[in-house]
Order: sequence, then structure tokens, then C-alpha cells
Amino acid sequence: MKKVGNKWMKFLCMVLILSGCGGKQPKSTEATGADQVLKNGQEVITEYAEQGSLESKADTEDQEYGGEVSYPVTIASTNGEELILESEPLRIVSLGPNITELIYSFGVEEKLVGRTEYCDYPLEVLALDTVGTLFTPDIEKILSLEPDLVIASTLFQEESRKQLTELGVSVLVLQEESRFDGVYQMIRTLGTAFNREKKALEIVDDMQRRMDAVRETIKDRTPVSVYYVVGFGDSGDYTAGRDTFIDEILTMAGGQNVAEDVQGWSYSVERLLEADPDVVILSEADYDGFVETMPYSELSAVKNGRVYTIDVNMLDRQGTRNVEAVEEIARMLYPDLFS
Repeated sequence: MKKVGNKWMKFLCMVLILSGCGGKQPKSTEATGADQVLKNGQEVITEYAEQGSLESKADTEDQEYGGEVSYPVTIASTNGEELILESEPLRIVSLGPNITELIYSFGVEEKLVGRTEYCDYPLEVLALDTVGTLFTPDIEKILSLEPDLVIASTLFQEESRKQLTELGVSVLVLQEESRFDGVYQMIRTLGTAFNREKKALEIVDDMQRRMDAVRETIKDRTPVSVYYVVGFGDSGDYTAGRDTFIDEILTMAGGQNVAEDVQGWSYSVERLLEADPDVVILSEADYDGFVETMPYSELSAVKNGRVYTIDVNMLDRQGTRNVEAVEEIARMLYPDLFS
């Protein structure tokens, strides 16, 4: 049987939010940017460079946004620390894939000078210097990039924060949120950090509008039972329990999470077989092994062709693409409503 993709669940519970692998898309959809990165990363970088897509958008952005924050400004990190920014940061290092994606959502990617090895979306970011992993960022490399702001997320070690702070580098820590509304607050916080508070409001408004549209479309339907595969096989079965961020995404998309009877990530194949969900959602890497392996192949979702693949980064990484995840899952659950 196929072993779970993440070997240690203590590790998994932390990594899941930020470093999920790109997933296979349903047959009717195009491959995602993450899929393309895995297939032809260097070619994609070259293509984008040739098209001029790496050019700065600073001038255009500054005409619409900026000049909204009065410095110095105090920003609260989610680790309990307060950060004082004396001026607008112009050189930023991201220590989280979700933070990198949000930087691009704000349109301030010209400020981004460094990323982790796991920051792979959007494609343009592959052209930037890497500063190590989520666990062990290279402090010397970070310093060489001369950042005036480092933004860290889940898995960032307190020791690294102290090192950078003692060396005079401003560090903003934004750990994973437990609820979807927390993502909105994360975006507002970054809006202040980037001197783009108006842009932050626009991003949040757009996300909420799209969420309302999904909610309105499915309001008269009975929730569809759904199971999200984190891991399966000999190493155990793992999913998103009722107290997880992903559970909320499934629920907002109109699903009834069959794992709502547990907390955390650990599940059992016996519970899964008993629940027999209408729909199963998983990554591309897990698709073949899941549908072809007993006893999973006996599930109604497998027999009825309702096992769907998704770019799991849209669920695991907290940011603007979470709304895309809700929209895509809603289409899986209610294909007749989203033709």
C-alpha cells in the first residue's frame, strides 16, 4: 500500500499549511502554474523573462496605492511581538510560500529580493535568490540581500528571529490562522506593512464577494459528504479534522466533512469506509494509488467517478488562492450549478 506522503504527523501538522505539493487538476481543467513549475521550471523562467513579465510594476502601483501609512508604524506579529517600521520597506525577504504569494497579490513583487526553496508560485518568483528552507533559513544569505523587512510564517524558528533581530533586521511573523477570517486580517496586516492599505481592502472585498457568490449559489442544496486525503496507506490515514483551516474551506464550499468527528489530522480507514463519502479530494501524487488500492477502491466515490484532484497549495497555503479552492471544490460538489 502507498505510504503517507508526510512521514511524521507532528511535522505534517505544521508543514501542511505552507508547503503542500502542487496537485493534479480535474480532467476538465488546465494544469496549474505549480504543475508547470514541476515539469519545466527553468524553461518557464526563461519564457517569462523573454516576455518581460519580470519587469517592475512599481510606477503603476504607486499611482494607485501607497502614501497611506504614517510612519513610524507599529505592527503586531502573531508570535506576540510588536514590530515598529520606521519607513516603508523597499527590500523584502519572504520566509513562507503563502507570504510570497500574497506579496504578488499586492503587486509589490518588485520589493521581493529573496524567498525560500518552497516558494514556487507564481512562476516569476523562481528567478529570485533562495535563502534556504522554512526550517533553516540561511542567515548570512538573508543579510547579503540587505532586506529592511523579513516576513516569516509557519515553521520559522524563534532562534532565527532572534538572530536577525539582533543583527538589526526587522522581522514580521505571521503564523497560520485557524479560521478563514484570520486570512483577511493577515492581508490587512500586510497592507500596513507594505504601505498598501487600500489595496488590502480591495483584496479582502474581492475575496468576500466571491465567497458570497458561492454561498448564494449553493444555499438551497444539502451539503455533500466529502473526504480530503492528506495521507493514506501503511503509514496511516490522515485528513483535515473539524478544528482545521481546511475543514472550514470544505464547509464553505458546501461540503460536509466526514472527518468532523475528529480533531487534528489522524483518521482511520475503518472510519472512512463507514462514512463512505460521496466525494473524495486529493492531490495528483495520491490519485492513482488511492483509487487502485484496497480498501479505498471500494468507496462509493471511487466507483462513481467522484474522486477529484486539486492543487493542494490552494488549501494549504493561506492567502488569496483559498477562495479559488472554495470555488473549485464547490464545482466538484455541485457540477450542475457551476456549468
